[in-house]
Amino acid sequence: MNVLFLALGASRKRAVVEECGQVVADGGTATVVVDSTAPWQRAGLPDGVTLIDAAELERARGPMRVEPLLVSRGPRFVLCCVLRSHAEPARRAYRKVADRFHRRVFLPVYQRFRGESRARLIAQEISRGSRRYDWIIVADSRSMPDAVRLLDGLGLVRPGVAYSIDHVPAGAGAKAVRSAS
Repeated sequence: MNVLFLALGASRKRAVVEECGQVVADGGTATVVVDSTAPWQRAGLPDGVTLIDAAELERARGPMRVEPLLVSRGPRFVLCCVLRSHAEPARRAYRKVADRFHRRVFLPVYQRFRGESRARLIAQEISRGSRRYDWIIVADSRSMPDAVRLLDGLGLVRPGVAYSIDHVPAGAGAKAVRSAS
């Protein structure tokens, strides 16, 4: 049984780790999609579990790669060239302005226009492998919107969806659930 765990909120780490262990012990494969790998480094995921960082997928996109060049690095370089002897205090002051711009202007605009891109990026990442997922486990409430968008993009044959591996019916390992639409 191939299982995809959406754990973007990281609120049920222990449960996800235990359920991944159960899937791997039963001979299946598990992939966990998280918003940041930092909280998961010491979680103790079993060997063979694939960990996908959704934030890293977004950072690899064009606007998120260009913004630091235009807002942070470029102006800091100019400050260092122009104000050679007084560059450090100016850099610290500008860093505050750049961080504030990033949080208050860039991120809200980017999030508004990105639409469903995170779910699309996750779908692209998981489709790179040749494996089809039998079940999607939506491990926390923060993962719900991305799960809905991910399922909308899968077409007619969809994997089963559950909140926990305990909600997967016995013997439903390789059986995909056909969509009602």
